[in-house]
Amino acid sequence: MDVRIFDNPEQLEAALRQRQVEGNSVRLLSSYSRKWKTEGAANPHALDPSLMDFHERYEVNGQKRVWSRVWNFVPRGGDYTWYVIAHPAGRIAQDPLCEVGCPYAVRGFDYDYVGILWLNDLMWRGNRWRVDPMAVEESGVKDLAAAARREFRREHDGPATAELLQSVVQAYRILFTRALKGAYIWIPDAETRAHLVSSLG
Repeated sequence: MDVRIFDNPEQLEAALRQRQVEGNSVRLLSSYSRKWKTEGAANPHALDPSLMDFHERYEVNGQKRVWSRVWNFVPRGGDYTWYVIAHPAGRIAQDPLCEVGCPYAVRGFDYDYVGILWLNDLMWRGNRWRVDPMAVEESGVKDLAAAARREFRREHDGPATAELLQSVVQAYRILFTRALKGAYIWIPDAETRAHLVSSLG
C-alpha cells in the first residue's frame, strides 16, 4: 500500500491527478469535519471559493494560498448513485477530484487511490488520540457531539467524548479502507502529522 503524507492539499491533489493520468481511479475524502454549507445549492461548483465547504488556508514558500472544494453534490431529485459512480450529468464524471466524499457517500465503494483530508476532529495529543467535539459536523451524531461539547467546556472527558472518539475513528477507518493501491494524506495539525510520519517510518 502506497501511503504518503503531503505538505498541503495542492500537493496531494497534484499527486492524485498523476495517478489518474496513469489510468487509476481517484477520490478526495474527508471525515465529517466541515459543515455542509452548500447543501441545497443548485450549482455549488460555481460558488465563490470562500463559500465552498472546504476552504483550506496554507502557505507555500511563505506565500499564502487557499484550496477550496465542495462536499459530494446531489441535485434535487438525485439519488445515491450521484455520490459514487460518476453520474454522466454530474461534474464528478468530468473531474473525480472536484468534490470531497464523506464516509457515508463512499462506504462500500473502492478507489485505486484516495486523498484524505485529515482535519482537526481527530488529533494526537501527548500519547493518545483525542477527539475535538467542536470539529465534528456529522448530523448522525448531533446529540452525541453536543453532549461531548458540554464535557469539553467543563474540561472533562466523559462517556460522550469517549463514544464520539470511537465514532470519528470509525469514520477514518471507512475512509482508509476505500483505498486499493494507495492513500495520500494531508494533515494540517503539526503534532498529529508528526505522529503519523513517525509511525509510518
